[in-house]
Amino acid sequence: MIYLKNYQENFFKENGYLIIENFIDKKTVSVLREASFDLFKGKYQTNIAPDKIKWSLQNSKIKKRQPRQLCNVWKSNYHFASVILSKKIGKLASELMNWNGVRLSQDSLMWVPPKSGGVSMHQDDVYQDWHIPGKLVTGWIALTDISKNNGGIEFLPGSHKWKKLSKPAKKFFSGSNYKHTLNKFKQYRDRKRVVINVKAGAVSFHHGKMWHGSNLNRSKNDRISISCHFMPVNSKFHSKINNPVLSHYKKFTNCEMNDNFFPVLWTKNNLRSKFLSKLK
Repeated sequence: MIYLKNYQENFFKENGYLIIENFIDKKTVSVLREASFDLFKGKYQTNIAPDKIKWSLQNSKIKKRQPRQLCNVWKSNYHFASVILSKKIGKLASELMNWNGVRLSQDSLMWVPPKSGGVSMHQDDVYQDWHIPGKLVTGWIALTDISKNNGGIEFLPGSHKWKKLSKPAKKFFSGSNYKHTLNKFKQYRDRKRVVINVKAGAVSFHHGKMWHGSNLNRSKNDRISISCHFMPVNSKFHSKINNPVLSHYKKFTNCEMNDNFFPVLWTKNNLRSKFLSKLK
């Protein structure tokens, strides 16, 4: 188990992000990377497809160099589930946000081929209107070495403390024009950005209000990562606002979240969803 040090908690509080190297070992990285290729080929260990499939090997209309994304692969692959739903990552996410616990909102597996990518600068919280209190913290795990050259994630340090929130980006993948969403926030556009430069296996946590995005992958190699989005343990569905996919799991009778679809990873009382008992 990893325990946060005071300086790490203070750094996150001040800057809105925190990098922890060697979060998962080399063997696990290798297993997840191979599992990634299987998932994008439509090979599901559990015989259950991810909730969102934004790329298909069989679809000839989709460009070869387009970024590829799958959401909620924890339902499709046991290896990914063991990392995404681990007590370790849940505890860190919860403690960084000073929450009583966390449940998984969704995961997002990204495969960015050379000469593609460019994720518009955005804030995760603005996409969370479908649940209450609508807050998020993300653990972004590198499955390949990440740097500025291959479109490493970029942060605007301290932006999680800015009062004004943005609106959802109309175009999520925007290539080299990824900073266009800051046009309405000119006072922030030229602020210094930090580009993550880490080895495979590192995790980078960021606050839901943190401005972040990424440039094109200008390297000759694929860039692969898995984002784990966590919400407070007491989160509920919004009574009127629905998410096109995730609100499929909303009951007609109440707004409670079901652990089978939004698992509880960790709480201060050391509680976890029962079906996670076999995971660490």
